[in-house]
Amino acid sequence: MKRSAFIRILSGIKLVSNNVSIVENFQNKALVIIRVPEITGESPKQFRSFQKVLSSCSYYSIKPDGDQLTVTMTFEWD
Repeated sequence: MKRSAFIRILSGIKLVSNNVSIVENFQNKALVIIRVPEITGESPKQFRSFQKVLSSCSYYSIKPDGDQLTVTMTFEWD
């Protein structure tokens, strides 16, 4: 993945949730943590978009955290 694709994906994630933490390091990797009350979609297109974001990750994890879900994603780029 190119870094520009990561920036585009990150912009889309920030539109969905304002509770986003991003940690970038200098080894062409980024860790993105999102806390959301639930993962819902109003259309099949939204679910496909979410699946596409997850398929772009080199690692992802979805865990319950109290009354929210914590989605942790790691991205790597060239």
